[in-house]
Amino acid sequence: MQAGTKLSLTQELGSNLMNAGQPYQSPRQRVWTAIRKHREEFTIKQVAELGQMKYDSTRDFITGLKKAGIIAEVRREKLPNMSKKIELIYFKLVEDYGYNTPSVDRQGNILGKSATVNKAMWNTLRITKQPVNAIELAAISSTDELQVSIETADSYLRFLHHAGYLKIARVAHHAVRKAKYQLLPGMDTGPIPPQIQRAKQVFDPNTNTVMYSERPELEEEIKHGTLLLNDEEINDE
Repeated sequence: MQAGTKLSLTQELGSNLMNAGQPYQSPRQRVWTAIRKHREEFTIKQVAELGQMKYDSTRDFITGLKKAGIIAEVRREKLPNMSKKIELIYFKLVEDYGYNTPSVDRQGNILGKSATVNKAMWNTLRITKQPVNAIELAAISSTDELQVSIETADSYLRFLHHAGYLKIARVAHHAVRKAKYQLLPGMDTGPIPPQIQRAKQVFDPNTNTVMYSERPELEEEIKHGTLLLNDEEINDE
């Protein structure tokens, strides 16, 4: 297959993927959803197929979840007609992090606290309903246990404004003052904070809707997923 043809096909499939009726989910999110659905017992192959994620990428994700104590091995089953060393491993979910997939590396380190930070900022916007700038949002949302940076607050406000949640109550003035934003009436969609996803889009779990997409990136899908692969592309790998 020529590179140009493959790129064109990827772009076409990617466009359809991002414009589908259901909001786009990353390969890890799809596998995490499959794990939660089959929480009592699942295999790597099973959740890889259900989540449409490449087996090797799923195995690395499962390894990280196991080392982090989020899942645990429950039993092993010898595969028929195979060496004694080949066993099918079954896992179960032991710590459910909710809808959003935990961000873990292969060593089991849980990365960042973006979901908690977003929830703190979203709660501030919902409770105060007053115009705030990034400095004020960061200060109000921070606690002794959780520190929200001004940069994070600034990014969250800008994305929520692009997505139609906020209005600009006071425009920014160069480096002298930051813009103030206010939650629009009717845009308090629920207690779960809208997520700024890797594809540079805002997804609202309360309404199951992609509210804003800046630039659909397919790098993660191309690297780890199987949604963009047809038989010819699989054979080319």
